Amino acid sequence: MVSARRMLHSVYGWVAGGYERRALDLLLLVLVLDYADRTLVGALGPTLKQAFGIGNFKLGLLSAAFLFVGAGAALPMGMLTDRISRTALLAGSFALWAAAIGVVGASVSFAMFFGARVLLGIVSAASGPTIPSLVGDIVPTARRGRALGIVNGGLLAGLGIGYILPATIASLVSWRWCFWLLGIAGAALAYAFWRLKEPERTGVMGPSGRNGAKGEQESSRVRQMVRERNVEPSPSAMLERDPSEMTMWDAAKYTVRVRTDLIGLIARSIGDFFFQGIATFAVVFATGWYGISQGTADMVILVIGVGAIAGVLLLGRVSDALLGRGRLNSRIWVGASGYLLAVAALYPAFISRSLAVAVPLFAVGAFFLAGARPSLDAIRVDVLVGRLRGRAESVRQVLRSVFEGVAPVVLGGLSGMLGGGAEGLRLAFLIVLPTLLLNGVIILIALRTYQSDVAAAIASTEKDSE
Repeated sequence: MVSARRMLHSVYGWVAGGYERRALDLLLLVLVLDYADRTLVGALGPTLKQAFGIGNFKLGLLSAAFLFVGAGAALPMGMLTDRISRTALLAGSFALWAAAIGVVGASVSFAMFFGARVLLGIVSAASGPTIPSLVGDIVPTARRGRALGIVNGGLLAGLGIGYILPATIASLVSWRWCFWLLGIAGAALAYAFWRLKEPERTGVMGPSGRNGAKGEQESSRVRQMVRERNVEPSPSAMLERDPSEMTMWDAAKYTVRVRTDLIGLIARSIGDFFFQGIATFAVVFATGWYGISQGTADMVILVIGVGAIAGVLLLGRVSDALLGRGRLNSRIWVGASGYLLAVAALYPAFISRSLAVAVPLFAVGAFFLAGARPSLDAIRVDVLVGRLRGRAESVRQVLRSVFEGVAPVVLGGLSGMLGGGAEGLRLAFLIVLPTLLLNGVIILIALRTYQSDVAAAIASTEKDSE
């Protein structure tokens, strides 16, 4: 019988050392808990409306407040990420997270529930900047696609758990235990981060000596590819100041000057908009368009979610494998292809009235739509100096929260103009779907900027360390 340790090793067999594996496990769990909590509010919607005597407006206000408060908190969290111990920051934030979600479960009024959700939005903002910053210092460039694929899988797993908990725990005990169980897990995660050693801030290429000869070889290989091609550093991406002395505004302006990072910001925001729109209206669309029950719709969504998880796990590995074969632009091609192929699968899926035909197509579309994310994240980590990643990611968090917040409003309003119901939603998605084609084209623009921005990040890091 295969032991649990061997099974875990088979999943993370590509990881070079024990520290790296433990750290990535914990970062994955950060997103599992965060997105399980976010999903719970929607999944428990009817129960919460009855418990607190509220309508759809106040229920929607819970999600909106969480997102927009988190967007505001992302900027100071990005500053802290670049200046203090990131493992201690995550330990402290998850200790507060566990306490806040405990209050959520114990709430006896809407005001109490709302206040606890606002606190959750603030402390949850710490994970956005810290995850890419830690991955950049823990994982060499040659394995970042796979690493970010594993971590992004936690997001999708959290969404699945958020749907499953109400159907099991809430029906057996109480809806409150759905939140309390997450709180217990959050407290354990806070302790684990407190015990985890803070990695050295190693710059653009990632770790070397700590992971042994293999880490050094993989980091040097990417550096060597850039130099063999005689790539000139992009002047606009060269750092002229010590990153630790830059204000949040200066750091934000610099990240926008890094053209590849700006492309990544735009592309991820468009992708997040579409992804959040599907997540919000999936059940309503499935039950109305295919005439199935909510229980059946939940099972369909879980099947599609498996496709999304497979995408983030496999396409990240593909980009790394191509990089290992000397394809320096592999992340760009994989990211752009993901969005283009997602459209090819999702367009006929939205047209079909047959559930048997549509579900495989939606699963394939989710595979490519989610699978593009690790490559885009890795591109942005590659082109930024290590001590600026936290603040750069906080800028993305703000944009992400805005795009995710407006997605349900835009799609809901557009569907209403088109007749409402499932047919209105279907037409709205078909109208918005071409933005993913545009997204693929936008990413391809980075073919002209990526290598010179990587060269600038390497040169800036070496200059900073002198």
